[in-house]
Amino acid sequence: MNKDKLIKPIAIIVIIFAVLISGYIFIHSNNQTTNNSNATGLAPMVDGKQVIKMTVYAANYNPNYFRVKVRSPVRWEITSSGQPGCDSGALVANGLLQSPMYLNPNAGQVSVAEFTPQQAGTYRFSCTMGMVRGTIEVIN
Repeated sequence: MNKDKLIKPIAIIVIIFAVLISGYIFIHSNNQTTNNSNATGLAPMVDGKQVIKMTVYAANYNPNYFRVKVRSPVRWEITSSGQPGCDSGALVANGLLQSPMYLNPNAGQVSVAEFTPQQAGTYRFSCTMGMVRGTIEVIN
């Protein structure tokens, strides 16, 4: 078998492998993880603000689920892992933030958004492409 006949099957195997790995990352990266909450499941209060903290990785947010109280100020601290990815550029949180939040891509750097949720409900946040997602549940 000559070299030219081997290239096509190897390329097909590499493509299939890449698709399977990408699918696995995107399916498993959106499992909700809860972190930094108090005994009631709500974000802790610090200096009169509910503080939620999250780290941005190449294909997920950790944690990606938060619970906060309505009409109480929120401080959202987002730390960059330094891993490149769609979710490390900007974050969209319709209904909570007025515009996309641009994240600092440098490892260890923290970007901060502050807002006060006005209505109870479930709010989704994501990268600008909507591939990496999370949830902020606002309760009364």
